[in-house]
Amino acid sequence: MKLAQCLLGLILLSASVAHADAKYAVVDMQTVILNVEEGKSARGALEKEIKDKQAELGKRKAELDKMNEEWTKQAPLLNEQARMSKQKEFQEKFMGLRNDEMAFQDEIKKKEGQATQKIAITVTKLVNDLAKAKNLEVVFETSSAGLIYLKDPVDLTKEVIAAFEAQSKKGKTEAKK
Repeated sequence: MKLAQCLLGLILLSASVAHADAKYAVVDMQTVILNVEEGKSARGALEKEIKDKQAELGKRKAELDKMNEEWTKQAPLLNEQARMSKQKEFQEKFMGLRNDEMAFQDEIKKKEGQATQKIAITVTKLVNDLAKAKNLEVVFETSSAGLIYLKDPVDLTKEVIAAFEAQSKKGKTEAKK
């Protein structure tokens, strides 16, 4: 996917080189996501969810540590069947904890992707509008387009953040009516 984005960027760039007065712009999507209120809110909610889940998983890990410690002390006193039973119980709980940790990580990545995608869709529309208004030839996303150098690009990042926030406030005002 990254290679395709780079190739597309090169094709667009080479197609517009013929225009001596062509104007190019960049947008740092990561900066937009981190600075718009919707992104801050989503990040805050995810961080709270992560913190809560880490506390829960930490308790379960502490229980497993205690269980392992008790088993280590009791092992010499237990018969073979009892030792195997305790070891099996510990392994099952340990694997359950590991599976829950991995499932939670996947869930967080999915939620983060959904929040990011929602913002990216709005940003794309705003960038299209700004690019048309400013008569720009091409707008690159600085971190994913493979952009290494562009002489004197117009940086739309701050304008996109401001437009995003203005649109969000307008949407909230209209929703209250």
